[in-house]
Formats: sequence, C-alpha cells, structure tokens
Amino acid sequence: MSERFVISWTSAHYADADWTQFADRWKASFYTKVDPVFGTAVITRVIPGVTPNPRRAFEADPGVLDRIPRVIFDEEGGLVPAVAELRPSMVLLLESVEVEEGWRGKGVGTALAMEALRRLAIPGTLAVCYPAPIHPQHGPGEVCSYESDDPEVRRADEEAVVKLRRAWERHGFELIADGVYGTRVGPA
Repeated sequence: MSERFVISWTSAHYADADWTQFADRWKASFYTKVDPVFGTAVITRVIPGVTPNPRRAFEADPGVLDRIPRVIFDEEGGLVPAVAELRPSMVLLLESVEVEEGWRGKGVGTALAMEALRRLAIPGTLAVCYPAPIHPQHGPGEVCSYESDDPEVRRADEEAVVKLRRAWERHGFELIADGVYGTRVGPA
C-alpha cells in the first residue's frame, strides 16, 4: 500500500514595510493520513530587482542557515554575477529540510521539498540550497561539527554532506559556489 503525502503551508512576511509585498518565508509541513507532521521545509521567495536588498534583510533574520544569502547576493542586494547570468525571475532559497528519523535516508525529504519548491515557483525560478546537516544547537556563523578541528567529530557531518549533495544533484542541483547549489524549477 503506497502512502499519500500531503503538504500544508504557512507563511510569514517580513515586518519591514519594504519587504511585505516582495519576499516571504514559507514553511511546508509534510504528513500522511496516519503520520502527523513528520517533516518540514522552509523556503524564502525573493524577486530579483524588486525585493530591496535581501542580503541585508537576511542579516537581520537569517533563518536556520545564513550561507545562502552571502553566496547568492552581493553587498548591495543584487545577484552575484554567476547567478545573474541565469536571469532568474524569482529565487527560492531553501533554508532547511527536516524529516523525522524514520523517514530519513529514503529520499522523501528531498522529493517533498522539490514538490514544495515547484508549488511556489513561477517560470524562470531558480531554487538554491546548502546541502548540509542542520544542527539546531548552532546558530548562523557558529562552528558546526563539520568545521571542527577534531576529525572524529567532523566525520559524521562530512559523510552527511556528501550524501546530501548527491541527493540534491539527483534533482538537478549543481554547485554555484561555497557549497551552495542551485537548479531551475518550474511551476507544478
């Protein structure tokens, strides 16, 4: 018997008046009829050239990961040249994907996150992510175990990064820079 997955949505708009019309943070929750919410994806939508300096806004509210905005946007909030060449109509920043232990390693998280990205996309959308383990005990800018000087502490995270990058590559993501990956996504 196959499971039917359901995605429910909540969104939060930035409090700054300049952002409320152009950028918002979405949380997609994944569940089945018998399984309450077993995973989530957090996605922020940015419209290049319209959304005022997204990099500055992310410095104030970075979400789980702060690396993506630093790689995608320049200091003034424009797209860096490698991303600008792609001429995206919208950029979806996949900030995090988390699934409960029983669902991990089965491709469910990446597949459902891809579906969530497609649902938010418009033609010409670029989706970006930073495939790395999420450690809630570490905030943005803090050292995670994969940056530790102790190889035994780093090993599990290094292995997880390799697996996560392969999983996202199977969905068409390619390296942009500094561990940030991107791909074109279209509307569902």
